[in-house]
Parts: sequence; C-alpha cells; structure tokens
Amino acid sequence: MNIVACVWCACGTRYERAQVRLPIKDVGVFECFHCGDVMERWHGRDVPTFKLIARPEAKATSAA
Repeated sequence: MNIVACVWCACGTRYERAQVRLPIKDVGVFECFHCGDVMERWHGRDVPTFKLIARPEAKATSAA
C-alpha cells in the first residue's frame, strides 16, 4: 500500500488516501462519510483506500 496524499472533501472532511493493487479488477465509488458527496470512482486493479482523519468543525450558533 502506498500513501498518496491527504484529500479534502468540499465539506471540509479530511481523509488519508492510499492506493492498493488488487489481483483482480474492482469497480467502486467512495462517498464522504460526512456529507455523502462522491469523492472518487474507480474501475481496475489500482484501488484507492480512504481513512478518515478529521471531520469539519461544527459552526457555532447563537441563540437569540
């Protein structure tokens, strides 16, 4: 497994992205755990893996 990069979703969630080579082809999609946006699709033997590093900070709300 090779560490490729840290990636951020548009919502601010951060992931560590690695890539592994499988013995057979795989088809898949990775969706952000926080907002559900599709971050990556793949088809082939080189498949990304994602590890959650940080969630976006919650915005403070003021009670009026």
